[in-house]
Amino acid sequence: MFFTTNPPSPESVSPDAIRVLTEFVEGEQNAVAVPKLSDIDRATAHAAAALWSQIPTDVRRFVARQMVEQAEANLELNFSRMLSIALDDPDAEVRTSAIQGLWEDESNDLLNRLLLLLESETEPLVREAIAEALSAYSYLALLEELDDEDVERVRRALLDLYQSDEPIAVRKRALESLAYFPDDLEVEDAIDEAFGSQYHDLRVGAIFAMGRNVSERWFGVLLGEMQDEDAEIRFEATRAIGMFGDERAVSLLIDMVDDEDREVQLAVIGALGAIGGTVAVGTLRRILRSEDSVINDAAQEALTEATIATDPLRFDR
Repeated sequence: MFFTTNPPSPESVSPDAIRVLTEFVEGEQNAVAVPKLSDIDRATAHAAAALWSQIPTDVRRFVARQMVEQAEANLELNFSRMLSIALDDPDAEVRTSAIQGLWEDESNDLLNRLLLLLESETEPLVREAIAEALSAYSYLALLEELDDEDVERVRRALLDLYQSDEPIAVRKRALESLAYFPDDLEVEDAIDEAFGSQYHDLRVGAIFAMGRNVSERWFGVLLGEMQDEDAEIRFEATRAIGMFGDERAVSLLIDMVDDEDREVQLAVIGALGAIGGTVAVGTLRRILRSEDSVINDAAQEALTEATIATDPLRFDR
């Protein structure tokens, strides 16, 4: 664990955090009090671990969810030590929230804990969260910021998850996390296999994975899927094509600007922004005339991205 085995001195423990935890032990569910658990030191974490186990399950679930939600809304909040305690919680829902809340932690310590947890974890919900969390490490591998041994550990764990008889949701997350490994025939074959699956969710995951993998192998496939009858398929394929940054997709994206599905429309606008180029910029300027505030806002954000991508020295206001 992250805290010392020696009991902390009373003077070193944060009284506010301990008071809040004591209230949670008594069954209170007060979201306003949760920020008091941010940035606790090691000594407070040691005391907090003992109190955490005394908190009723429904309250632990509430607090864990709040830590995740509040940290996403306010980047100044840091619940990493509390979430690290929750990672060992006996309740699967709490463990899942803890994993989701530690998304910014890219340490080797967390990687080791996640891989170790994967060996003993039986709850599909938690295994799905682990598979998704490992994407941070496969992305580090892509950036060559992970040592070779850890790269192989992450790759092997994700491949094993995908190739297993796990629930589809777990396999889908594993495949999406695997996609960051480029020029890897075993990974590409896994994506191809999932794309041909009878399971809709696995096929959707494969299309998402194509966008992360950005192999030329997938470009034509995605152009075809952008015209699928299923709005979810069109949405994922459109988002994925934007990751390629390839202007060959712009003409088809322009044809899809008025798609009947709102989410697909927004994906089209986002993809045009990601790709950039003169034609994409011109299209986004025309979309800005829309009286639909949601479409207008999306076009403005995309136009800013597209303008910078087209001319990095110019920022279009």
